[in-house]
Amino acid sequence: MNQKYEFTALGDFIDGQFRIPAQPDGEIALEDPGDLSALEGNVPFALSHVDHAVEAARGAYRGWRDLSANERAKHLKRFAAEIEAASSEFSETISRDVGKPLWETRGEVQAMIRKVDLTLDAGLKEVEDREFVMAPGQVARWRHHARGVLGVLGPFNFPGHLVHGHVIPALATGNTVVIKPSESAPMVAQLYVELARHAGLPDGVINLIHGDARSGARLAKHHDLAGVLFTGSYGVGRRILEDTLDQPWKLIALEMGGKNGVAVADDADLDAAAAAIAFGATATAGQRCSATSRVLAMHSIAEELTEKIRRLMSSITVGYALDEAAFMGPLISHAAKQRHADLLGWARNDAAECLLEGGPTEGPYAGHYVRPSLHRVASWDSESRYQAEEHFVPDVCVLSCDSFEEAIAYLDATEYGLSGSVFTKSRPRFEYAFRETRLGLLNWNTSTVGASSALPFGGLGKSGNDRPAAALSSVYCSYPVACVEMEEPTLPTQHPGFPKL
Repeated sequence: MNQKYEFTALGDFIDGQFRIPAQPDGEIALEDPGDLSALEGNVPFALSHVDHAVEAARGAYRGWRDLSANERAKHLKRFAAEIEAASSEFSETISRDVGKPLWETRGEVQAMIRKVDLTLDAGLKEVEDREFVMAPGQVARWRHHARGVLGVLGPFNFPGHLVHGHVIPALATGNTVVIKPSESAPMVAQLYVELARHAGLPDGVINLIHGDARSGARLAKHHDLAGVLFTGSYGVGRRILEDTLDQPWKLIALEMGGKNGVAVADDADLDAAAAAIAFGATATAGQRCSATSRVLAMHSIAEELTEKIRRLMSSITVGYALDEAAFMGPLISHAAKQRHADLLGWARNDAAECLLEGGPTEGPYAGHYVRPSLHRVASWDSESRYQAEEHFVPDVCVLSCDSFEEAIAYLDATEYGLSGSVFTKSRPRFEYAFRETRLGLLNWNTSTVGASSALPFGGLGKSGNDRPAAALSSVYCSYPVACVEMEEPTLPTQHPGFPKL
């Protein structure tokens, strides 16, 4: 039996103070997905706290906005320093909260630390002032303005980094924020705002409200919210658009799911391709929007490649998140574990050949553990629930293709458009894939996962609404204002029929 650990829920973080609801509308049960007996308790929430948090952020907005960029940068650098000082505690908290192994959560925390400098350097360059002379004494200037109060709706799979990835550019460009974290990651969210407070961020600049889907919907629809920055599933993203249909002035940035494929040519390094596919399918237990779930392999190498993938995936070490030897932890919930079991049934219904059974398995403790699964299908079916839907579990489907062009056509055949990879030694083949696909991320001879924060991140179709994050997140956190400026005004050019002064 793993040792139990204590967590004290401090409540929502509003205007610089933690507040436990006096009259809760519900509560979130705490759960370690890798050891269901290790954590007890709940986090109460109140829907009215959404309004209080937005009001606090609105009250802090002008003071924060009117600081110079350098002053805001000093605050954010202190925040990064606090995260770095608490990096061990932070990585362990993520592991316990969502079941990710330490090798992953340590990397997540390091990405959070780097995010601040990336935003203050390359990110703010994307929204620098621009100017040119229109005529003698007349200057045209292009300046960016903060939007106001932004709502950040975070996911469970990267509960630190993906929330932080919205918050830092929002603050750097002069906005204030209200965070609604995933119900599956309340401990991470609490630690995050505690570190913000330790860093001395002004009251009301960062606010946090816990809750379920009702809290998220109330925040997204709030009239005083200038924008919604969301990372999560297509279904929830669609509901956000529905909830804000009568608020067309509100910025909605959606980073949603993917049905990501790897096209493998007959000249590819098969060992490298197999390793990238197995890694991309099983990192975070397949719970990444960029996870690999499809392989489109040219016929002549498909059998050899598939066997290499099968051998790697069958040898993945599944274990408890704090076990240094574990590569893959549990899924996030019982529902996710059941979804993997359902997926195996859908694959059977499609007559998919099972090469690696996978599915629910015993872990070191009672938890939501699964083994990765691998299937092969004879043909692509866009109506197949197994082949076409995102499942967010560690499963790979292999399809043999007659040509490289056919593989690329199938790579682009889903309603999603987030991430893809091409394995080939040929630059022209990669360039062909670039021209023929509609993806936000297209990699060459590397995995579909592991995106760089120094690049844009976002997808098309069901994967996003053309608001790329990461390097370009400062763009959607602000809006451009066009200014024609004349320090010494002159009378306008006289036009026919216009009266003289």
